[in-house]
Amino acid sequence: MALAMSVGFVQFLERILGDALAGHALHSMEEYALILNAPGVVAARVLISSFMALLGGYLCAKFAETDEMRYTLIAVIFRVIVFVGFNRSPYMPPTPVLALALLLTISSGTMMLGGAIRAAAAAVQRKKEMQ
Repeated sequence: MALAMSVGFVQFLERILGDALAGHALHSMEEYALILNAPGVVAARVLISSFMALLGGYLCAKFAETDEMRYTLIAVIFRVIVFVGFNRSPYMPPTPVLALALLLTISSGTMMLGGAIRAAAAAVQRKKEMQ
Protein backbone atom coordinates (compact mmCIF):
# COMPACT_ATOMS: atom_id res chain seq x y z
CA MET A 1 0.00 0.00 0.00
CA ALA A 2 2.83 2.41 0.89
CA LEU A 3 4.52 1.55 -2.39
CA ALA A 4 1.41 2.27 -4.42
CA MET A 5 0.90 5.56 -2.59
CA SER A 6 4.49 6.67 -3.19
CA VAL A 7 4.38 5.79 -6.90
CA GLY A 8 1.01 7.49 -7.34
CA PHE A 9 2.16 10.59 -5.51
CA VAL A 10 5.31 10.81 -7.65
CA GLN A 11 3.20 10.55 -10.82
CA PHE A 12 0.98 13.34 -9.53
CA LEU A 13 4.01 15.54 -8.77
CA GLU A 14 5.48 14.87 -12.21
CA ARG A 15 2.23 15.91 -13.87
CA ILE A 16 2.11 19.16 -11.87
CA LEU A 17 5.79 19.81 -12.60
CA GLY A 18 5.23 19.32 -16.34
CA ASP A 19 2.26 21.70 -16.40
CA ALA A 20 4.14 24.30 -14.34
CA LEU A 21 7.22 24.20 -16.56
CA ALA A 22 5.14 24.47 -19.71
CA GLY A 23 3.13 27.37 -18.28
CA HIS A 24 -0.13 25.71 -19.29
CA ALA A 25 -1.86 22.35 -19.12
CA LEU A 26 -0.16 19.83 -21.37
CA HIS A 27 -2.50 18.39 -23.98
CA SER A 28 -0.45 15.71 -25.75
CA MET A 29 2.02 12.99 -24.93
CA GLU A 30 4.59 14.68 -27.17
CA GLU A 31 4.41 17.89 -25.12
CA TYR A 32 4.56 15.91 -21.91
CA ALA A 33 7.57 13.89 -23.07
CA LEU A 34 9.38 17.00 -24.29
CA ILE A 35 9.05 18.66 -20.88
CA LEU A 36 9.61 15.63 -18.61
CA ASN A 37 12.59 14.22 -20.51
CA ALA A 38 14.65 17.42 -20.42
CA PRO A 39 17.89 16.90 -18.43
CA GLY A 40 17.00 19.31 -15.62
CA VAL A 41 13.57 17.80 -15.18
CA VAL A 42 15.01 14.27 -15.17
CA ALA A 43 17.31 15.40 -12.34
CA ALA A 44 14.30 16.77 -10.43
CA ARG A 45 12.42 13.51 -11.08
CA VAL A 46 15.35 11.54 -9.67
CA LEU A 47 15.35 13.68 -6.51
CA ILE A 48 11.58 13.46 -6.02
CA SER A 49 11.48 9.72 -6.73
CA SER A 50 14.42 9.10 -4.42
CA PHE A 51 12.80 10.96 -1.55
CA MET A 52 9.50 9.16 -2.03
CA ALA A 53 11.35 5.82 -2.35
CA LEU A 54 13.16 6.52 0.93
CA LEU A 55 9.82 7.07 2.64
CA GLY A 56 8.28 4.07 0.87
CA GLY A 57 11.15 1.80 1.96
CA TYR A 58 10.86 3.01 5.54
CA LEU A 59 7.10 2.45 5.60
CA CYS A 60 7.41 -0.96 3.96
CA ALA A 61 9.89 -2.05 6.62
CA LYS A 62 7.71 -0.54 9.35
CA PHE A 63 4.68 -2.52 8.17
CA ALA A 64 6.76 -5.71 7.92
CA GLU A 65 7.63 -5.65 11.65
CA THR A 66 10.08 -8.58 11.23
CA ASP A 67 12.55 -9.37 8.44
CA GLU A 68 12.25 -5.78 7.26
CA MET A 69 14.91 -5.93 4.56
CA ARG A 70 13.37 -8.92 2.78
CA TYR A 71 10.04 -7.14 2.47
CA THR A 72 11.75 -3.95 1.37
CA LEU A 73 13.67 -5.88 -1.31
CA ILE A 74 10.42 -7.44 -2.55
CA ALA A 75 8.90 -3.95 -2.74
CA VAL A 76 11.96 -2.68 -4.68
CA ILE A 77 11.66 -5.52 -7.20
CA PHE A 78 7.93 -4.89 -7.58
CA ARG A 79 8.59 -1.16 -8.00
CA VAL A 80 11.13 -1.76 -10.77
CA ILE A 81 8.70 -4.04 -12.60
CA VAL A 82 5.91 -1.46 -12.28
CA PHE A 83 8.11 1.44 -13.44
CA VAL A 84 9.37 -0.48 -16.47
CA GLY A 85 5.82 -1.61 -17.26
CA PHE A 86 4.45 1.94 -17.01
CA ASN A 87 7.29 3.13 -19.24
CA ARG A 88 5.91 0.86 -21.97
CA SER A 89 2.32 1.97 -21.36
CA PRO A 90 0.59 4.03 -24.07
CA TYR A 91 -0.77 6.31 -21.32
CA MET A 92 2.64 7.70 -20.37
CA PRO A 93 5.38 9.13 -22.55
CA PRO A 94 8.39 6.80 -22.53
CA THR A 95 11.38 7.88 -20.46
CA PRO A 96 14.70 7.47 -22.30
CA VAL A 97 16.45 4.24 -21.33
CA LEU A 98 19.47 5.94 -19.73
CA ALA A 99 17.26 8.26 -17.67
CA LEU A 100 15.04 5.34 -16.64
CA ALA A 101 18.09 3.30 -15.59
CA LEU A 102 19.42 6.25 -13.57
CA LEU A 103 16.01 6.86 -12.00
CA LEU A 104 15.52 3.22 -11.02
CA THR A 105 19.07 2.67 -9.78
CA ILE A 106 19.18 5.68 -7.50
CA SER A 107 15.62 5.44 -6.23
CA SER A 108 15.91 1.69 -5.64
CA GLY A 109 19.02 2.31 -3.56
CA THR A 110 17.26 4.97 -1.53
CA MET A 111 14.29 2.66 -1.02
CA MET A 112 16.64 0.03 0.39
CA LEU A 113 18.21 2.74 2.54
CA GLY A 114 14.79 3.62 3.95
CA GLY A 115 14.23 -0.03 4.80
CA ALA A 116 17.69 -0.27 6.38
CA ILE A 117 17.03 2.78 8.54
CA ARG A 118 13.82 1.23 9.83
CA ALA A 119 15.47 -2.18 10.30
CA ALA A 120 18.24 -0.58 12.37
CA ALA A 121 15.71 1.30 14.48
CA ALA A 122 13.72 -1.91 15.01
CA ALA A 123 16.89 -3.78 16.02
CA VAL A 124 17.71 -1.13 18.62
CA GLN A 125 14.15 -1.31 19.94
CA ARG A 126 14.27 -5.12 20.17
CA LYS A 127 17.61 -4.93 21.95
CA LYS A 128 16.19 -2.46 24.50
CA GLU A 129 13.21 -4.73 25.12
CA MET A 130 15.49 -7.71 25.83
CA GLN A 131 17.45 -5.85 28.50
